[in-house]
Amino acid sequence: MISVGFSGKILSALALVMTLSACSSGSFSPRSLVSGGPDPKAEQETLEKFAPVAVCPDVQVRDGTQMLAVFEKGKEGDFSAVRFQGTIRKFARECHTDASGTTTIKVGVAGRLLAGPNGAVGAATLPVRVVLVRNGDEVLYSKLYPQNITIAPGAAAADWDFVASDVVVTGDKSQGNFVIYVGFDESKDKKKK
Repeated sequence: MISVGFSGKILSALALVMTLSACSSGSFSPRSLVSGGPDPKAEQETLEKFAPVAVCPDVQVRDGTQMLAVFEKGKEGDFSAVRFQGTIRKFARECHTDASGTTTIKVGVAGRLLAGPNGAVGAATLPVRVVLVRNGDEVLYSKLYPQNITIAPGAAAADWDFVASDVVVTGDKSQGNFVIYVGFDESKDKKKK
């Protein structure tokens, strides 16, 4: 026969009470013993924080749009008259899916503006487009982000970067093959596919 002391009886009784309370409450959480009960708001935040991401497409630079030459006025196409050259050097994305199934994507793009052969300084506007495509031909998002960059006197280049934080995929559109394209777009208003 096993002898159970006074402290063993208390621990046994405590374990029995915890078990019975878990059965009667329907949802037992160890946190409820410490904090006085489950916190629905905290539990929802935890679920959203660790929820699986429905859509998080790769980012690619569309062929032919990684560099952009800015020419002197009236000398477009004359590569001896290049004032600046813009380049896209880095890109990344961060995705978050909420409880409704809507995914918000932040797309970061970084690059550099280089002075041309004549060592131009001053400002230039680089037209950077971000496009989200589903199944190869359905454009879900397309927006032009003009980047105003200045090369200071005495410098040969200037770095630039931005984040497009308003790319959204609703739950009903979350199935398919997705790609995010970034690149320079001189057409300004035309949607790139």
